[in-house]
Amino acid sequence: MRYPVLLNSPIFKVIKEEEVESLLKEANSRVRSFKGGSVIALGDDLISSLMIVVSGEVRGEMVDMTGKRIKIEDIKPPMALAAAFIFGPGSRFPVNVVANVDTEMLIIAKGDFMSMMQTNKQVLSNYLSVVCSKALFLSARLRFLSFRTIKGKLAHYILNLPLKGDSRVILDKTQEQLADYFGVTRPSLARAMAGMQED
Repeated sequence: MRYPVLLNSPIFKVIKEEEVESLLKEANSRVRSFKGGSVIALGDDLISSLMIVVSGEVRGEMVDMTGKRIKIEDIKPPMALAAAFIFGPGSRFPVNVVANVDTEMLIIAKGDFMSMMQTNKQVLSNYLSVVCSKALFLSARLRFLSFRTIKGKLAHYILNLPLKGDSRVILDKTQEQLADYFGVTRPSLARAMAGMQED
């Protein structure tokens, strides 16, 4: 198999390698390459296919009215782009998708993916699981973004990190990564952290 990472994809989990290869061959799937920094899809573009990251990394981001970019998530192999939106009314990308680094995407036309799910019940079951997981993720992300202050976002983020044995919490992101995640500047985040420390 050219991309063994697909065997770990939520779409193809617990399906044997030869069966995955056969499904992909029947679906006339193809692989497309994108350079780092290139736009793969714009928010509101029509979704015409299932796209799975097979190498590299992409990010989903939104741009607000002021032009500020808010990173929604990084998507690494072997995850699919906008899987929960493929068959929705209008089926459009909810956010911009940008390649973080040189990336390869497996592309399966929407109709071929529908046939694949009709042929293989495990693919259908896996897809439904992906949609449910994405709905839970988006719900949590919307709740997080509803906090109006940086301190509120930071407090919520910290409270959801796992505790270490001595009741300490260790941040899993740098200040710059957290600023991107919160959709704020790094200096603003640093001031909020300093203010929380004083409080």
